[in-house]
Amino acid sequence: MKWIGKHWRMPLAIGILIIIYGCVAAQEQRPADHRPDKPPAAQQSSARPEPTGAAIYQQKIKPLSTRQCAQCHYAVYSDIRDRGGKHQVACTECHETFHTWKPGRKWSEVVPKCASCHELAHGPAFPDCLKCHADPHAPIASLVKVAALAPKCSTCHTAEKAELSRYKSAHTEVGCTECHHSRHGYQPKCTECHDEPHTPYTDNAGCLSCHPVHSPKNIHYPATTPNQVCASCHQETADKLAHSHRKHATKPCVFCHVDKHGYVPHCTKCHQKPHSKKMLEPFKYDCKACHGEPHNLILPGHK
Repeated sequence: MKWIGKHWRMPLAIGILIIIYGCVAAQEQRPADHRPDKPPAAQQSSARPEPTGAAIYQQKIKPLSTRQCAQCHYAVYSDIRDRGGKHQVACTECHETFHTWKPGRKWSEVVPKCASCHELAHGPAFPDCLKCHADPHAPIASLVKVAALAPKCSTCHTAEKAELSRYKSAHTEVGCTECHHSRHGYQPKCTECHDEPHTPYTDNAGCLSCHPVHSPKNIHYPATTPNQVCASCHQETADKLAHSHRKHATKPCVFCHVDKHGYVPHCTKCHQKPHSKKMLEPFKYDCKACHGEPHNLILPGHK
């Protein structure tokens, strides 16, 4: 036991030497191509070396991509991304040169002119685009307040002006900004001015199906319009039809009052000439003189 206590170190040292020798031998037998300090041939770069000295300035420099422009001009990039509308095009479509500014050059010489793409979009009365479109990178979103635009609305919106003039209504008498307030392009709900005059309001489309917004009295309607829509204004007439037992009560309102509000057909459109000329002459061809009101066809003086 004493000998083991004194000489245990010898076997341990021999074991360590054997392990070290095995590792060294394995390294020597490994092929040279697998040395860790030599990268595989596929990973070696084939790129041309970077020019040095004056040769650097003989390189052909390509225009920046939109992504590269955004790295410096991120505020402009985000404006175009979020509010640019049709201006969401590559930067170089407008900014054709490599970069816009250089000492000694005027800003107006390097910034593209709106007219190079749009010509004079609103005619010669508006040569300075930025007076209305404050930000060229977000031209619609940056339109100035409607109060500044109001005097010139009809210069761009000629069709709306003509419609308001041709079909007189209360809408003809108010200024554009009384409806299109807040911002350019704002479209109010009809109920901002008009309470629910006919049927419960759902959306503007319901109103506009009969009332064109710039000519609200020029009312047209489809042949599928139900009597309930007409009754919302003409309740008394609707009640007469509802309680009548005559053939007129079987027809929808739009069968006689075709397409255009206010159109009243003559009886002969459907009935042609049911009586002789001699019979009609004393009544001056007034069918109601005998047949009464057309929605209930009760003779005058009868119930």
